[in-house]
Amino acid sequence: MKTILITGINGYLGSHLAKFLSVKYTIIGLEYSLVDLFRIKDNDFKVYSVENGVSDILFEENTIDAIIHTATFYGRENEAVKTIVNANLFIPFNLLDKAIENNCKLFINTDTVLDRFVSTYALTKNQFQEWLYLRRNEIKVINMQLEHFYGPDASATNFITFMLEQLKKNVPEIDLTLGEQQRDFIYIDDVCCAYETVIEEVNEITEAYTEFQIATNELMRIKEVMLYLKEITNSKSRLNFGAIPYRENELMKSETDNTVLLNLGWKPQNSIKIGLKKCLT
Repeated sequence: MKTILITGINGYLGSHLAKFLSVKYTIIGLEYSLVDLFRIKDNDFKVYSVENGVSDILFEENTIDAIIHTATFYGRENEAVKTIVNANLFIPFNLLDKAIENNCKLFINTDTVLDRFVSTYALTKNQFQEWLYLRRNEIKVINMQLEHFYGPDASATNFITFMLEQLKKNVPEIDLTLGEQQRDFIYIDDVCCAYETVIEEVNEITEAYTEFQIATNELMRIKEVMLYLKEITNSKSRLNFGAIPYRENELMKSETDNTVLLNLGWKPQNSIKIGLKKCLT
């Protein structure tokens, strides 16, 4: 495997993967817009825009061996529904079509563990995953179900990043749910290692469609996370647990099982508490 296309290459996950994998592979990227590629500005990656759809030029100029699809719109910036559907379903479907037409051998999808009806984001991600499964006999598909990832310099919309900033600013009060949800938080370096492991061991993966859970299997309640963040930041902020109701179809406990990924040779190196401390440095 020589050339890997990463969608959302300027995103937090995409940019980390690009830099991490560029030691061994030629990396090219896709982005919705090329206006401000601030996360990869110091790297010499060839990047194509999908603002007007997936251009044939992408495959005419490159022989792409594998695609890592990380691009997504979460809806956190109040994007219109049609914008989210286009970004999370129609554009990747178009890319999948062109990948099959051009004999790309591997499509690695970044999936969500959320219930499909929690949000427009979750619904569109689930719908694209179903299309991947349907077309598994046309291209090898690996579906990476990614738990809540975090790390230094993540976007301000990232839960851990946002809460750390609020706590460090000592905002008077932070409204939260009761915080009973149990989540698996995984550090960005461990996520990148998981993708690398799958790529390097792809010949050991014999099924046309395979799912992996990128998780530590170390569940922690949101309330515990917030109390720990308050402790390590020495924040004076007051945490108002119960001030916000749960979302409809809220996932109360992440069901994680990383056995298949562990069997490939991957192992997370950062516990939640170690990872959170690294976010402060």
